[in-house]
Amino acid sequence: MIETPTTSEKWFTCDLPRAEFKTFLRRDDLHGFVYFGLWLVLLVASGALAVSLYPTWWALPAFILYGVIYTGNNPRWHECSHGTAFKTDWLNGFFYWFCGSMELRDMTDFRWSHTRHHSFTIRTGVDPEIPASRPPNMTAFFMDFLYLWNGLLALKNLIFHSIGIVSKKAADYVPPDEYKRLFRDARLVLIPHVIALALSIWFRTWIPVLIWGLPRFYGGFVIWTFIVQQHAGLDRDVNDHRLTTRSFRFGPLFSFFVMHMENHIEHHLYPLVPFHALPALHRRVEKELPVPYRGLCASFFEMISVLFKQFKDPEICIKRSVPAIQIPTPSTESGVNQ
Repeated sequence: MIETPTTSEKWFTCDLPRAEFKTFLRRDDLHGFVYFGLWLVLLVASGALAVSLYPTWWALPAFILYGVIYTGNNPRWHECSHGTAFKTDWLNGFFYWFCGSMELRDMTDFRWSHTRHHSFTIRTGVDPEIPASRPPNMTAFFMDFLYLWNGLLALKNLIFHSIGIVSKKAADYVPPDEYKRLFRDARLVLIPHVIALALSIWFRTWIPVLIWGLPRFYGGFVIWTFIVQQHAGLDRDVNDHRLTTRSFRFGPLFSFFVMHMENHIEHHLYPLVPFHALPALHRRVEKELPVPYRGLCASFFEMISVLFKQFKDPEICIKRSVPAIQIPTPSTESGVNQ
């Protein structure tokens, strides 16, 4: 078990009075229905197109399009894990399972892992979700454009947990009294994949697994480009999310796709703020934050350059320019406790 720092450590927070902050916390079901509903419509439409073209060569670009849309599950289960996608708790729970299963997401494992990630963001030896170690594992980095590193690791851990074996990784942060839930949730996540595989074998067709499970692998290059840039190449071991996290500015289509998670510094500062309130939150606190990156390309090449430099000097990182850093006060706790 890794010994974690005390959660009483003080982190940077914006000058946002508590009464005003509470206005950003209002959850509702309408935004969830819109962002999940439109995504599901696009998913079904692109999937139907791909299946109708199978097995012609025209099915190839159609399935790639379907795979990219499919990976919109990632920001959706992530938001559900925070309990902020919907006001109705059972809807958060259902879509956390549904969208999480789409990419082999171990539900109980992730809840504890992500709590640690928010409490100790990019803290060496403590944060279990550091996207690029120092020096970085570039083999894993490039393999995950097709989800071939973390995806296969996720599958292995799910299988272990489904048969009652706690993985070494999960043992670092999942409490023993949660193991029963860990094993149960792993089985629930695997059920749709077992069904899809059985249907493919029974009907002797690739279509079921091309529709469920495999799309996260063959369509994951877009979402991984976004995920890895949220933290990789930035500073570490500092109690300031502005230095360890990136925010971006996207157009409305991609912002819908990632459910406003381009406001990632804002999300780490205040992780209980629902996705639909993040743009307004950004406008309120932007003067205290680094200038957001415009799209993914410029930040991607900046990140790649630094990752390769870290082979020679692991301490090299991107130092973001921020306004004068506020001295933490007793009210400025880690974002997970906001």
